Amino acid sequence: MAQENTSRTSALVISAVMAALSLCAAAIIAFYPPPSTFAKLIPADNPWVRDGRFSAPICNGVQCKLCPFECFLPEGARGRCKVRINYGGRIKTLIYSKPVSVHLDPIEKKPVYHLYPGSLIYSLASPGCNLRCKGCQNWEISQIYPEEAAKTALVPERLDIKVDGSTGQVYGDLKQKEVSILPPGDIVSGALAVRARSIAYTYSEPAVFYEYMYDTARLARAQGLKNVMVSAGYINREPLEELLPYMDVVKIDLKGFDDKFYRKYVGGRLEPVKNTLLTLKKNGKLFEIVNLVVPGLNDGEDSMAAMVSWIKKELGTDVPLFFSRFFPNYQLSNIGVTPVETLTRARDKAMKQGLKFVYVGNAAGHPGESTYCPVCGRVLMKRYGYAVLENQLTATGGRCPHDGTRIPGIW
Repeated sequence: MAQENTSRTSALVISAVMAALSLCAAAIIAFYPPPSTFAKLIPADNPWVRDGRFSAPICNGVQCKLCPFECFLPEGARGRCKVRINYGGRIKTLIYSKPVSVHLDPIEKKPVYHLYPGSLIYSLASPGCNLRCKGCQNWEISQIYPEEAAKTALVPERLDIKVDGSTGQVYGDLKQKEVSILPPGDIVSGALAVRARSIAYTYSEPAVFYEYMYDTARLARAQGLKNVMVSAGYINREPLEELLPYMDVVKIDLKGFDDKFYRKYVGGRLEPVKNTLLTLKKNGKLFEIVNLVVPGLNDGEDSMAAMVSWIKKELGTDVPLFFSRFFPNYQLSNIGVTPVETLTRARDKAMKQGLKFVYVGNAAGHPGESTYCPVCGRVLMKRYGYAVLENQLTATGGRCPHDGTRIPGIW
């Protein structure tokens, strides 16, 4: 009987807590409503609304299963990402074919170093993100509601190669056009028109525009283009594994290696990101890791050593790892730039622990920008910023021309 009373009391406490949380949520929505009403978001002619995937009906609502937050959405409610909504008991995405930032970039800008070095990559984003990084460099597009985004975006349309008659210098003349809708087929044809060899889903968080990315990647693969997902890795295993057959490289931002840091400065947890990395390894996918080193927040030697040790043990020594320089931004504008010495020290220690391809990012001219043979130690890919100055890997199919060592990548 005592046990039964205890169980009943616990159930009542849980119910009371859930009721209180619901009231709090209602109050927050009342005082800080989304910029558009539900009715305005789902008119019959809204070109950006499509059915979303990975959800389950539950408790007179829908639970999104796309990312580890698994938001519960009553009718008309949006998820944490601000771009997925419950409409009529079904998940809808509000950003299908909605471009917010589209550029033609050098692939080294992603940064991705082990896929077609020196090539151009057609890069695009839609609004939204499921994390809340306080130092986000793209917060103007990642932390907004989709209806707050610009109605149109400039997109690359054509790249003409020209020669300066007086100097003989060859350069590209990029033509752009303004669009409000950019469907997957137009992305693929646009990437081919501007001589890109791959497409990057980047800038914001591509996991939240999953359907848009998935459809585009399938078309791109059929046309011989490579696909690159630039992500924080906050995505559930099932949608990730369904996407991976169409991805050639996945670049993961591993924000730090401490759960407290993730909760306070990223707005998430570390474990789901580790699970994503393990899933990439299990599926044999080529991936690279970037750690943005923020002074005083995630640059502790013990934490960084633990991260490198985990990567070596669980992911292997061939995984490219970047230690990138932080610059003040968004809600961390009071924190200084990462000293180059910190990045150099982190790289040296990681290589001493056995990682073969460790890079320094956002520090143009640093020796750590280049790729070296892990056996003979010679420079195989010399870089300066986003420029490739020397390339000894493409002609050899990714083998060191001096000793034949195979360098992992797509060359």
